[in-house]
Amino acid sequence: MDEEFILCSKCGKQIPKYQFCIYCGYNLLKDRGRILQASEKEHPTFEPPEPTTSFAPEDTNFSRPLAEGIMPPFPMAPIMEPSSHTPYTQARRELLKYQIWRVKLCGIFSEQGMPTRVFTNIWEGYGDEVARLQSKIDESLRARKTGYEDKKAELENAKLKLDELRVRVAIGEISESDLLIRTPSIRADVESLEREVSRLEEQLKGEEAIHVGGSPREMFEHEQSARAFVSKIDDLVAEGKLSMELGKKLGSEMDEIREYFSSMVGDQGEQDLRNELDTLEVRYKVGEITLAEYESLKREIVAKLERHWAN
Repeated sequence: MDEEFILCSKCGKQIPKYQFCIYCGYNLLKDRGRILQASEKEHPTFEPPEPTTSFAPEDTNFSRPLAEGIMPPFPMAPIMEPSSHTPYTQARRELLKYQIWRVKLCGIFSEQGMPTRVFTNIWEGYGDEVARLQSKIDESLRARKTGYEDKKAELENAKLKLDELRVRVAIGEISESDLLIRTPSIRADVESLEREVSRLEEQLKGEEAIHVGGSPREMFEHEQSARAFVSKIDDLVAEGKLSMELGKKLGSEMDEIREYFSSMVGDQGEQDLRNELDTLEVRYKVGEITLAEYESLKREIVAKLERHWAN
């Protein structure tokens, strides 16, 4: 049977009598007045979706939750604990908190007053916590440094193996082919250890550099409060509020607290200005400058610190 042809009402070309134009894809069944053959009625064809010239983008809203039972295309990476939340940094935060409380306790005792026994009980309790936390920090730091040094030693030994192989080849103990066989494995160990040593080194530097709370200005104010209390200890002893022995102990411990806050500096510029303050205090204590000169020079240095913090 000869194939029947018709004209496409869309593009005007002669085409086989199909449902769609082979040139433009037009749906010929949509033409009005066209009569289907009886065979087509007996065996109807199902019209596929009409082709379109516009392509709507797929839904790209990735924030929409997945349907129940559908897994994401890739496994989710495990959430790593931030280095700022490690036990080491948490202990440092706790230590800072207790050191601040110790300074505030001394300020309340010297300015507002409280029973000496109450003061000493709280002071000693804070001191015990500080010692515990400092021991925990030191132990954690030692363990990390030991792990770092152990990995460095492994790395050096792996590099040494490569040098030993070359010497053994020169002696004739092993052949060049043996060297070629063994070298890739040792080189892989060296590269792996180099990455691990680098990671541990960055981890050590990063955790020690983490800011554990409080601005440089606040650290300076706590340091100055500790300095002010030390200057009042002799008067408190003279008034009978502190024994001579307790006064000396407090003076020594407060000096350590001052050094602690002094170490919580932002940069070298701030440290230099703090050193100027310490030098100025020594000059006043030895009688090189008067109290008025001391106060005037101190205000100048504090003003420099203010400008430094502002920048």
